[in-house]
Amino acid sequence: MLVYYAWAASEKALSYVPGGKYIYRGASKVVNAGDRSKRRLAGTPTSYRLVRKARELTPPGGTILDVGTGWHHHDAFMLYLCGDYKIYLFDIEDKASINYIQIYIRHLLDNADEVARELGLDADDVRRKLQPLLALQSRDEVYRACNFTLCITDQTSQPFLPLGSIDFMVSNCVLTHIPPAILQPELAALRLMLKPQGFMYMMIGHDDHWSFHDRSVNQFNYYRFPDRLYSKLFDTKFEYQNRMVKSEWMPVFARAALEIVEYWGHVTDETRQDIKNLPHIDERFSRYSLDELATVHSYFLLRPA
Repeated sequence: MLVYYAWAASEKALSYVPGGKYIYRGASKVVNAGDRSKRRLAGTPTSYRLVRKARELTPPGGTILDVGTGWHHHDAFMLYLCGDYKIYLFDIEDKASINYIQIYIRHLLDNADEVARELGLDADDVRRKLQPLLALQSRDEVYRACNFTLCITDQTSQPFLPLGSIDFMVSNCVLTHIPPAILQPELAALRLMLKPQGFMYMMIGHDDHWSFHDRSVNQFNYYRFPDRLYSKLFDTKFEYQNRMVKSEWMPVFARAALEIVEYWGHVTDETRQDIKNLPHIDERFSRYSLDELATVHSYFLLRPA
């Protein structure tokens, strides 16, 4: 557990050092090329449910917004395999590189049979669509081949694409890293860009992301801390997690004029045991059921109310 606290303390200290942001980014690139990249690739299966729903509800040739597209464009490349969509890659920072993209494409190729099975595709077709992308020398070439458009902006409280222009939006463990004061107007702006008959499908991770740095720590360890203490120990200028459980998300969506059409939560006997193993649960969370606290991933299908 020492690594768990030491990592947070080191990152918080670095966030207050002049030039610390650039040091952090440089260190992240080194780590991301190794363990962090492997961890993100291990999370690839969280995309399957998102992509299946997007394929079900997006018309042929439709427009999709990948909210918080990140380093590898996990969902976007799977969507590219599924149809002739126009896909916007949205994030507040440009994190991707041709190296990260090629790592992910190779990962999809290595797991082509699984990807095909989960998405209802032919494995040979998956390989035929992915293999030529590895020969491309730049992100621009890859984006053109896949009909991707990069969209980087930190002005998230206002629509950054034409109103009512998006058929479907996907988000993979992104909303949980946005402070509520920023999240609320961002959701409202996203809704304005969505077509009246369009949908959002948002995956929200409820596991303690600081535990990724120390596997000896319970994946729900952060439920032990009251808000003030958690903020002092773990909130940094580089990483943030709002710790919101399913019930706390419902009024957030309602205030953004978004209606919950469908919900699915990933909870298992193992995650229930993890909650039972916690020595203490803070009063903010103790009022919720065991199954709600043991939900490691929530999938919310939303539409304009």
